[in-house]
Amino acid sequence: MVYIFAAHKGEVEHLIKKLSLGKRKTSFPFLQYEGEEILLTITGQGQINASASVASTLQEEKAKKGDLLLSLGSAAAILGRKRPSEDLLGRWFWIQSLEQESTGRKFYPDLLYKPDFPEAGLITGDKILELDFMEYRDTVSEGVSGFSNTLLYDMESAAVFQAANFYLAPEDFFFLRCVTDFGVSPDEEKMPFSPLSRQERMQALLQKEEDKVLRFIVFLQEKSKERRKEEEGELAFRQQLQSLSESLHCSFVMEKQLERLLRYAFLQGISAEEVREYLERYFGRQNSGNDALQDAENGAKEELLKGVGKDIDKQGRLTLIDKRAGKKALSSLKEWILSERILQVKCNGSGNLLQIHDNDSEVISPIPCERSGITLPEGKWEKSYPYQDHFRHIYVEEALLQSPETKGILQKFPKAKVIPIKHYKDVFNRKKQGRLAQSHSRKLILAKKEGQRLYDGAVVCQDFSESHFCYTSLLMNCPFHCAYCYLQGMYPSSNLVMFLNLEDYFADCRKWIAEKGSLYLCISYDTDLLAMEGIYPYVEEFARFLNQENALRIEVRTKAGGEGLWRKMQRLPLSSEGRKRMIFAFTLSPEEIIEEAEEGTARLSSRIFAIQKALEEGYLVRLCFDPMIYHPHWKELYGALLQEVFEKIPMEQIHDCSLGSFRISESYLKAMGKALPHSPHTQFPYENTGGYYHYPKKLMEEMEGFLYSRLQEKLPKEKIFRWDSQEVDSVNEK
Repeated sequence: MVYIFAAHKGEVEHLIKKLSLGKRKTSFPFLQYEGEEILLTITGQGQINASASVASTLQEEKAKKGDLLLSLGSAAAILGRKRPSEDLLGRWFWIQSLEQESTGRKFYPDLLYKPDFPEAGLITGDKILELDFMEYRDTVSEGVSGFSNTLLYDMESAAVFQAANFYLAPEDFFFLRCVTDFGVSPDEEKMPFSPLSRQERMQALLQKEEDKVLRFIVFLQEKSKERRKEEEGELAFRQQLQSLSESLHCSFVMEKQLERLLRYAFLQGISAEEVREYLERYFGRQNSGNDALQDAENGAKEELLKGVGKDIDKQGRLTLIDKRAGKKALSSLKEWILSERILQVKCNGSGNLLQIHDNDSEVISPIPCERSGITLPEGKWEKSYPYQDHFRHIYVEEALLQSPETKGILQKFPKAKVIPIKHYKDVFNRKKQGRLAQSHSRKLILAKKEGQRLYDGAVVCQDFSESHFCYTSLLMNCPFHCAYCYLQGMYPSSNLVMFLNLEDYFADCRKWIAEKGSLYLCISYDTDLLAMEGIYPYVEEFARFLNQENALRIEVRTKAGGEGLWRKMQRLPLSSEGRKRMIFAFTLSPEEIIEEAEEGTARLSSRIFAIQKALEEGYLVRLCFDPMIYHPHWKELYGALLQEVFEKIPMEQIHDCSLGSFRISESYLKAMGKALPHSPHTQFPYENTGGYYHYPKKLMEEMEGFLYSRLQEKLPKEKIFRWDSQEVDSVNEK
């Protein structure tokens, strides 16, 4: 559903006619008009009216995440020191940020699409704007490229955002405002209007670009229809799940296992009909003409398998007596699905790549990007709006706007729109964000990291026998998009946060070394810094710092590769001794896994090339076969991977190796399942040990044992670090 809100009927009267909306005849306290996939509500003027109408409408209609909200209306342009020209009058703007004047709080709708409207900021006040009010408002942007100094004013928008965010996601908020004046003046003759009545003047201005607004509304209608079909598909799945759960006598826990198993099966191309046939073949029987009598004589509890494929009443019936039999059927179904099929669905969000170049025009960071818009039927107002390119909007904390680091980054994105923010959490930690939607058009956030900056390594990661093993987060999220990555369950947003206060990180490292004597620091622990080196030289700066601290060792983990990475390593300002204290850890996966699940990362050949060059430059290199990702042909894939590695990499020069199969904390996987419900990596039927999900024990031991035995052919066991799930158990017991 598309929920449209406007303060006054006069602001949308012509749109109501063009969209053929009919008036609702109800006792609802706010005037409403409805049409196909549209409900338009007249809120009344002011924040209290706006908040009350939005909240009551969304509550009454049982609005949910996935519904769309469009706020329309008139606004005044704030003059400021650089007074706007009169050609602003009648222009519609897409609002990029909202500020509540009375509290100073700011709100940020997601800007995922490329509409036909220029962008502007907006202030929501409690009274009508006076001419020449708030002249200071454009001073914050002085000297900052990419900053839009168009600032509008209304009396409802901030309240609309706050009320709607209890129900809907910020990526589904759209605020459009038409400039109809520059504020109120006691002397009307000084206003730049023709001698028409105020209402007629406003109507004429609102209709000036009406067709653009209509096209956008129709686009939202089509979006809503698409989502409605998705909801119907999910409802059908739920019905199938419930029917099968009852047939198998599932407990609550068993039903959750069954749900994950069915989602995984369907994603692999196993149809509901095939599931039905399998269960019928092994747990059903042919109906005789006297089924009812036979059931009564045997005292059996039999349930029809309904909703999964066609009706099987004439084909067979499940002969499940109790929950124990259901468990047996569930276990058998799981083994069949894992053994019979190959992964057919690639990771979500695949599409074109936005490539970031350094000064040598070498591709440094290919970032997954979906650029194709939704194709709409041809028509007078119908139009497709593609996604914005990645990093087309850059949010910058106000304290960093004038910093040389910020200016250097912004110079690399001359077309980006810069939006000042007070704190990165105002954007990154908003309620009800959708990671999958944001992944189509990711935003960059430049911030300062306060509080703790060094962390102890997590129990699911090897510490390589280091006594002071720590990691630090210089980025929140990763420029790559690996379908199995735990970051998708760790962070509420897909946007990328860059922390620029490196001197504070260095000070923390010095303090740690002074207290503990040494430090082993992973600086690319939960991201890929080398992929971002063309935007900001994190690794280069840490290399300089490494030269100053002899008790420091640094690990840089990456899935990047190629000649560009090699040249970066060549230019690092490190002595030969310093290169022995910087470890480059390369994650290696079979090419099929890279293609299916590691979107945007370097090909296997490019990673091997970078490893060869790193060894030639005298760096320590760690090979990370971690995480191993399940594939029905995993043994062949990982066998071929090792064969290529052994042929092209001098294993005697490798510092060490790590291996481990995929594992993830229970809380992260739960969040990933909600964010990416259609990913085979979030729906795999894992097992849970001590709060951590992993592959079934037999499969996990077979996969890791195979790789471990093959690595022992080339390396002593002292150089092979294997993740041990028993360590997690011991930590949990403590």
